[in-house]
Amino acid sequence: MIISIASTQFVFLALGMLALNVLLKAGGYASNVAGSFPPLALTLAHQGLWLFCVPLVWIAFATACVRWNNALLNEKTARVTGVAAAAAIFLIYVYAGALFF
Repeated sequence: MIISIASTQFVFLALGMLALNVLLKAGGYASNVAGSFPPLALTLAHQGLWLFCVPLVWIAFATACVRWNNALLNEKTARVTGVAAAAAIFLIYVYAGALFF
């Protein structure tokens, strides 16, 4: 279960970055062209590679939760946080893409 949730997070990040860069390029964005582009979209396009650390950190957290398996840190907690992180990644990229319209 850990690998499938982390893979989903990775796919959402990869597709989100791809779609956002396509929207920026289609809108005429270039580093030497002055224009009015959404700041969130520009930030995600320029600094979005750092978000690929989210699945790695979550895998470490989920592994620790499964290994310790106490009342607070258990497999259910790992699943909930992983799905919440995947949903947050998806929503951030959808919102940044919606700012173009």
